[in-house]
Amino acid sequence: MHETAAICEAAARHLLDPASPAGAEAPDFLDWLGCPVPPRPGPAERNRALLLRAASRFTRLFSLDCPTAPGLAVFGAEVPLGLLAAAPGLPLAGASGTGSSLLAAFEGCVGEGVELLSSVETLADRDRCRPRPPKLDHAEWLARLLPPGAVPGYWLEVLRLDGPGTAWLPAGLCLRRATPEFPPPWPLSIGCAAGPTPEAAALHALLELVERDAAALWWRGGQRGRPVALEDPAAEAAMPLIAALRQGEQGRRSWLLDLTGGLGVPVIAALSTTMAGNGFCCGLAARPSRAAAARAAILEMAQMEMAHAVVLAKQAEAGPAALNPHDRAVLARFHGIGAEGCALLHPAGPAAPGPDLPSDPAAAMALLVGRLGAAGLPVLALDLTRPELGLPVIRILVPGLEAEPSRVIGERLATTIARTGGGDCQTHGIALM
Repeated sequence: MHETAAICEAAARHLLDPASPAGAEAPDFLDWLGCPVPPRPGPAERNRALLLRAASRFTRLFSLDCPTAPGLAVFGAEVPLGLLAAAPGLPLAGASGTGSSLLAAFEGCVGEGVELLSSVETLADRDRCRPRPPKLDHAEWLARLLPPGAVPGYWLEVLRLDGPGTAWLPAGLCLRRATPEFPPPWPLSIGCAAGPTPEAAALHALLELVERDAAALWWRGGQRGRPVALEDPAAEAAMPLIAALRQGEQGRRSWLLDLTGGLGVPVIAALSTTMAGNGFCCGLAARPSRAAAARAAILEMAQMEMAHAVVLAKQAEAGPAALNPHDRAVLARFHGIGAEGCALLHPAGPAAPGPDLPSDPAAAMALLVGRLGAAGLPVLALDLTRPELGLPVIRILVPGLEAEPSRVIGERLATTIARTGGGDCQTHGIALM
């Protein structure tokens, strides 16, 4: 990795100062990525330079091929979580990114790695922590999240976006800690996002929470999705992307579900199975536009197809004993969810596309925060931008939204299960993620 780190660092310098002397490797690497190098760097180039410098800190960076989607670009990375940590003991973590181009996949992978590094508790975070406040905001929500008898001793002040003031939350809901006081109720990657600007990072994080809420109501709640009409911008965006990814491969069939809920945020699920109806794969995305949500969901679906292929190859080469719990969960979905036996994979009701959100991140964020606040769902934010990395990272929490995966059943999910009977009767309790 030392050679790759040096190339990434040199590529960052070349991107910021193309006229300076550079060896052949840095320009060749940028050319391979498909990264343009204009004579004068702008905001996009400065952001990419920060991503390249972050990538130079990773333990490993690699690209992968997907047999069912040869047109998919995939990057993976191993991220040393202890790099900025206040205490030793954190392991390596995996990051990945996909795209229809190498550059998009690289940016997605490194961005995810930056999110992981930025969510780790630092010495500065410890200085900000305080003992449990005498008066708790969102006490009922916190009571559902914390294990019985848990009394966290470290609390962080977070900003409330839907109204004035702040709130205090346990540090364990906001930060990856070497010695956590309690197990988080959901993966801490949910609701934490990097972006070229703080507004873009915050919007990405909030959209992920909306996406996971829709996923929980669908998969565990049993609330079926709607069809996506051929005239829908989501369908118009899906067809050329699927064709570009498949490149003539005919082994799978794919379709879309509209999981958009009452918040009016476009949420699309992209599903695929083998021609026999097994080998279930799913990608989910919430984005400001329906077309962007469909594209992102399809890329995530293709990434899951690649994960299935990797696990099947691992099992064929080394046998079932070589599989870890994650591998076995992948195979459980592959064999246990079928298109014929699971109604949740198919649409119900009429197509009902709604309007897109504004394309400007700040405007979209303001609109969405207003909708959530009007629905009684507060929006809390914590800035996790690290000076060592220089890329904006924001964590968003919305008490009242559901999460997937999660060990918690909130009011929205409980109400949905009571109305539909729940999703377990269709999924046999097999986890979506």
